[in-house]
Amino acid sequence: RFVWQQVEGITGIAVQDDFFAISKDATKFGIVKTQYPHIEGIWSYGNNMDQVILLVRNFRWAFPSYHTLLSEINYAHTWEQAYNYLDNIFTQRPAFGEWVKFRDYLFDHEVKLWKWMIDFHMEGGTKYWEDLDFERNGQFPFSYLNDTQIAAEPKDENCNGNLNCVASAVISYERMFNQSTGVEQLRTIANTMRGKQLMNIPDDDIIPCMYLDTIISAPEPRNEDRAGPAREEYIFTMQQLNDILAMKTEVRSKYSSGAWANNAQAQDLVSYLDEYIDELNDEIATYNGNPPPTPGPDPNYFPDLVDWYQTLGAEGNETYGKGGRYNKAKVQQMAGYWPSVQHLYP
Repeated sequence: RFVWQQVEGITGIAVQDDFFAISKDATKFGIVKTQYPHIEGIWSYGNNMDQVILLVRNFRWAFPSYHTLLSEINYAHTWEQAYNYLDNIFTQRPAFGEWVKFRDYLFDHEVKLWKWMIDFHMEGGTKYWEDLDFERNGQFPFSYLNDTQIAAEPKDENCNGNLNCVASAVISYERMFNQSTGVEQLRTIANTMRGKQLMNIPDDDIIPCMYLDTIISAPEPRNEDRAGPAREEYIFTMQQLNDILAMKTEVRSKYSSGAWANNAQAQDLVSYLDEYIDELNDEIATYNGNPPPTPGPDPNYFPDLVDWYQTLGAEGNETYGKGGRYNKAKVQQMAGYWPSVQHLYP
């Protein structure tokens, strides 16, 4: 939210959410915030956008923040449900126990999705999901593609239109939020938008004042306004921290070598990853010096998590939630889709 407040500040244009579809006949202008291709995003804008600015945030903090937002909207699994809880967002962090369950169930998926989101917008539409998995969630009866399959997969067909899925700029949430580096990040955004249709971007020398004025004047609440446990309390296990480090190191190695070594956006990304890796190494060193208690093995733990996630966010008479997006009874009601997938179900 902090970033889109800043973007609205320099453009005077309201940032739209991707769940508010843009008419296919709309004039090509405006700004859309989207999580696509992550499951929480949708391609609602057709060919009405013409460039991408990729915002990255340290996975160490992005994953807990993602869970917090979902908890505030009662883990809604449809946009209609989500809008019933909009007044709750940026108000309350969840209980630590809820975070642990969410973390342990989704960690392996989300750590890959963070990397794949970057690949998608650096490489221009790299797919990691099966064609029939229209929600791109990897849930049964589908699974995510492996590295060999991803390399052989055509680019996302959405990127074959007028939108260039390759990021025109890569921005760091952490640097944007830090007042000592935020102005330069905002200038990068401004320079990317300057000259676009109906984008009346202020001159560079005005950007610092607008950055500070937006911090003071923006009316909507932000992450730091939430009640509840401090964000530092949402910790990972030592194995998870090492897995995050391995993933970041892999991404850094990829985008610092070969053709990427001379790519400006890739080098910005690498500089952010250097900061994320340094921060994570510090946290790992602290853990090594004072490791948190490790619970004893429980053979029922992960089966119980599966049951918990299956109905998470279910309301009323629903028998499925976040974990049942392709529930058989639900899919059978999709007349145009069921014939294509019925062979995948028992």
